[in-house]
Amino acid sequence: MTEELAQVEVSKDGDIYYAKIILPNGEVFTFENEDFEEMLEQIANDLQERFSQ
Repeated sequence: MTEELAQVEVSKDGDIYYAKIILPNGEVFTFENEDFEEMLEQIANDLQERFSQ
């Protein structure tokens, strides 16, 4: 059985990428960046810090 760790929504408005991380407990974290790859790294780093303990 798998456990959902987070939902990630990614959007773009003009030149800015936005990401919203929604945790199962309802916490929401947002990121924004003009560089898509940097934003993905931010998301990956955040999730790794939260769940690699």
